[in-house]
Amino acid sequence: MRVASQLTFCSPQQILRQTVVEQDQQKIVTAIFGLDDSRVESARTLFFDGIISSEISSLKEEVSPLVLRKLVKDYQYIDLSDERTASFNVQAGMPLILDFGTTDANVASTFLRQFAADLESLSIFDIIAACTYYPALLLGQSSSLTVGVNTDLLLWENVDLVNKRIKNNTKIRIVG
Repeated sequence: MRVASQLTFCSPQQILRQTVVEQDQQKIVTAIFGLDDSRVESARTLFFDGIISSEISSLKEEVSPLVLRKLVKDYQYIDLSDERTASFNVQAGMPLILDFGTTDANVASTFLRQFAADLESLSIFDIIAACTYYPALLLGQSSSLTVGVNTDLLLWENVDLVNKRIKNNTKIRIVG
C-alpha cells in the first residue's frame, strides 16, 4: 500500500512535504519518498488531504500509574481521558504528552474535538508529537516514522494546513 499527503510527520525534526509512505501487508514501512523523486508509478498511490503520521501511543494504557509518574517527570503530561480534565493550559518549556487513554484513533478524535479550544494555540505538529512521538519515545518504541517501523498510518484530516492548527472538526483515522 502506498499513501501520500501534503505533509508527513516523521518526527518533530522531520516533517516532509508531498511524500509517499509505502507499507507492506504486515504494516512495516518499506519506503518513504517525495513525489518529486517518484521512482514508482503514482497510479497505485492513495492521495489524502492532511497529515500522515505513525500511530498514537498511550502511556496510561501501557504502564502502571507509579511508572507513569516517573516517566513523565520532564514532560507536561495531560490525560485527556480523565473525566476530571475539563480544561487545561499548555505551558511552554516542557515537551507535551497528550494521552487519550487508548490508541484508538476514533476515540482520540473525539477527545481532540472536545479539547480543541485548549489546543488551538498549539501547532498541529506539537499535537501530533504529543500523541505519537514523545509517548513512543518514553515507552522505548520506535518514535519516528522511518523505513522498517511497524505502525498503523494515521491521517490527520480537516487541519488548517496554512496556519498549521487543528480545527473544531479535525479528525484522526487509520489509512489503508
